[in-house]
Amino acid sequence: MIEQRPQLTKRGFIGRIWISLFLLIPLFWGCDQVQQLLAPLPDGGDEAAVKIGFLYTTPNRNNSRYGAELATIQLNEAGGVYGLPIQLIARGIPTQRFVSENINDTEYVSKLALELIVEEEVSAIVGPNRSTYAVVVGEIAQNHGIPMMATSATNPSVTAAGDFVFMAAFTDDFQGVAMAAFALQDLEAKTAAVLTHKDDVYSEGLSQTFIDSFIAHGGQVVADEFYAAGDTDFTAQLAAIAEAMPDVIFSTGFSPEVPLLVRQAREEIGIAATFIGGDSWDNTALIEAAGAVIDGSFFSSGFSAEAEPSDLGEDAYQFVTAYTAMFGVIPDGGAALGYDALRLVVQAMRRADDLTPIAIRDQLAATMNYSGATSISGYDENRHTSKSVVIKQIVNGEVQFHKLIEP
Repeated sequence: MIEQRPQLTKRGFIGRIWISLFLLIPLFWGCDQVQQLLAPLPDGGDEAAVKIGFLYTTPNRNNSRYGAELATIQLNEAGGVYGLPIQLIARGIPTQRFVSENINDTEYVSKLALELIVEEEVSAIVGPNRSTYAVVVGEIAQNHGIPMMATSATNPSVTAAGDFVFMAAFTDDFQGVAMAAFALQDLEAKTAAVLTHKDDVYSEGLSQTFIDSFIAHGGQVVADEFYAAGDTDFTAQLAAIAEAMPDVIFSTGFSPEVPLLVRQAREEIGIAATFIGGDSWDNTALIEAAGAVIDGSFFSSGFSAEAEPSDLGEDAYQFVTAYTAMFGVIPDGGAALGYDALRLVVQAMRRADDLTPIAIRDQLAATMNYSGATSISGYDENRHTSKSVVIKQIVNGEVQFHKLIEP
């Protein structure tokens, strides 16, 4: 029985990357920027600087911060804003501590946002990457008249607080539809089960959009199961899914729960159905934690460094090259959106007549034909943008580009 839902792009490219890495290392190795980059981010800094707050979830989403740090270095080397250096003031959101230490996540995130706005006096906020927290920060940013650019948060409600809140990523209104179409057309699935992280804005919203589209286009959802943050035993949910015998299982959760539930599904319950995930799966820590049992799965993303260079575009290729040279790893979607979100804000500042919040906001809204790690043609009245969805597949523990779905 279905539970009623609560309301609420590699091989040739890698070779080119490492060639570029050797060309770029002399530019970075031993310089002050790299030492600052690898060290913890400073809390204070030069008063004569343009301060931008940055919020990201820890411990598994440092990649978005690294993308923003790379952007900050490049932008400062290009003159900063009005000749002033950009100072990135980062604050981590410790998601796993919320469960283990019984911390109220809304209060914690609100405190971080207020600290950036009131105490640090930032000119803008970039992030967070998770929709549940981006909604909270968006309301605070709007109330204080501070521009905010969410990184990889995708729920449409992120911008509902008002005209100071923008998104760098696609929305789940498109992501859910794209994943339903992929399941139906590419995987030829006729039935699907859904596993949702309960009380999470992103997970519940994306799952519902997938369900609605899957059913509307002829599919049948045979199981609709929920779990809570911190759960480690998914036997009951997986047993119900096994009994329903779906062709695919759509999971919209995060690490650490997703690796555990996929492992239990394969090793303990014996489920052979193909797992497909949302862009929350675009996380190296999640894939490594799951191990071999996650092979063959597919997930969505807003970016793919695994695509051929000719498919990436010059700006995206330069981003991947610089990021790989600096960090020794290939960037994922979170890194790309951290990079782009920071650059979008700074480019708006550079176009503005002054650095007042309203001037920055107006220039963000006027963004046209942005090109970076990803591309943005512009923003609609809801401060949403139209972007492609990348489908990736996990093969032998490695992420591979599978296909691109255009809006």
